[in-house]
Amino acid sequence: MPRAARSRSAIAAALALSALLLGGCAAGPGAASTPVRPVPSAPAAAAAIPSVASMSPSTGSVSGGDTVTLTGASLGTVSAVEFGGEAASEVTVVDENTVTAVVPHAAEYQAGSVDVSVRIGEEAVTPKDALDFDYAVVSPVDKQLQYAFDHWDDYNIAAWGDYNPLGGDCANFVSQTLVARGWQQTPTWHNNGGRATSAWSYVPAMDNWLKSNPEVTRLSDDQRSDVKVGDIAIFDWTGTGRRDHVMIVSDVVPAADGSVDIKLIGHNIDYDYRDLDETLTEEHPGGQVWFYSVPA
Repeated sequence: MPRAARSRSAIAAALALSALLLGGCAAGPGAASTPVRPVPSAPAAAAAIPSVASMSPSTGSVSGGDTVTLTGASLGTVSAVEFGGEAASEVTVVDENTVTAVVPHAAEYQAGSVDVSVRIGEEAVTPKDALDFDYAVVSPVDKQLQYAFDHWDDYNIAAWGDYNPLGGDCANFVSQTLVARGWQQTPTWHNNGGRATSAWSYVPAMDNWLKSNPEVTRLSDDQRSDVKVGDIAIFDWTGTGRRDHVMIVSDVVPAADGSVDIKLIGHNIDYDYRDLDETLTEEHPGGQVWFYSVPA
């Protein structure tokens, strides 16, 4: 082979060897490539766990109506708050960490401590510490309803007698609850050990006495939105103007459609939550009711 040809062959071989060395042992045909290394992705943010840290106030009236504020974390989708298993009304999400709720009345208007639970849908929100609400008797209507629920089915005969054998104990019982509320007995309205005036124990006379009392306000059935727990309900069973029965309002439940459901407590047919509409439509069709609103 001529010297020039041998030189060109040697140069070509040297170039081929250099390419092989630069490409590495795993290099295949063609140009050498640099391996691409994966870039680690950022860790996913942990989902915030809803929790309740505190509630204020933690005590209130057995009649309910107090507004409590619950604070914590990730509370923006809270849907319900319960006090001893009873749903609070007006549950409001103020912000992501704050919720307010209006406390319902205590069971049978009795003082005591109940647990408070918070829910998002069907899931319970875990509190930092156990949440408890202490119901207390703090107002005149609290005292009235507590007495009513203590004695609607357990007559206080030793103190006030029983007028069922004389035609009915409904007015006698309502008068007792008003004394528990703080009303003072008068010469016209009183009971001395079971011996009572007609304004105390007889519905027509009680209605006349209430009508003349400037401290109470007469309300028609169309004014249910103004009726409160502790108010007095007078019934005319036949719609003829005869006053037959009297009870105390034990619960007022506004409905989503704007109507108002009223429950009543009283004697004769001893009841704690007698439904007003059922009483007037099923038990006494054509009956009428009116109320006396008692000031706080």
